[in-house]
Amino acid sequence: MNEKTRKIYEKYGINPEEREIENRKIIEERFNNIDSENKAFLDSLFKKALEENFDHFKHYLQNPRFYYFTDLESTIGEIIKCLIIEADSAAITLTNHFLERILKLALIQKKIRNNQELQIPEKIKDWNNTYSEQLKNKRISNCKMGATIKKCKEHKIISKIQFNELTHFQETIRNGFSHYDPEQILNDLDNTIELIDKSDSKNKKIEGINFKEIPTLQNIFVRKFARENSVQYFDYVFNLMLDIEQHFKTEYYKNAK
Repeated sequence: MNEKTRKIYEKYGINPEEREIENRKIIEERFNNIDSENKAFLDSLFKKALEENFDHFKHYLQNPRFYYFTDLESTIGEIIKCLIIEADSAAITLTNHFLERILKLALIQKKIRNNQELQIPEKIKDWNNTYSEQLKNKRISNCKMGATIKKCKEHKIISKIQFNELTHFQETIRNGFSHYDPEQILNDLDNTIELIDKSDSKNKKIEGINFKEIPTLQNIFVRKFARENSVQYFDYVFNLMLDIEQHFKTEYYKNAK
């Protein structure tokens, strides 16, 4: 309580300390009510989302079908949680991380397998030699997305078609959501839309509204894009991981003969 407020209270015969205590109780009660309402709302939202959406995504969590990317199980779980509760922008952002990690792990596997002096380490004491000393100059972890995609194509980890698809995703979804650039995210859409102006008594059609440059409309259309593409994008990346998994299994069996 500042001195000015104190003097006002005293002027009208109000005890400043008692009034301050009363005010704090009122504010605390108000926030408790808000917290209860928000908690009840979220509880209902999460239960409804789980009931309606779990069956659609459960197969991604059933009996993981991969060996080389087991450390990505937790990331897959996080993305599925986002998709179930329809946190679509969060799901896309995590899928971007998921995709980039898949490609970099694939390159690390390839580098090790192409180096006859190295083997996939079976003991902890071999970790430094395999992953740090031999790979530190390759800078795979620091590699930019475009270069990572290109290297995966050069090493035949991905096909030419996948290279083109991933390059497109990099230029739109990946870069767009990482830097929140609506023009990149919405690149495949027309630049303008028509809106109806209801500000006066007559509805007036306004053409040529560039929604990609208007902040309020950017938010609406980016959210719409995320809602319409988050599931399909994750499914693509998940199956890309399985394709790369199969690539390494085939290579392993071929070399084992």
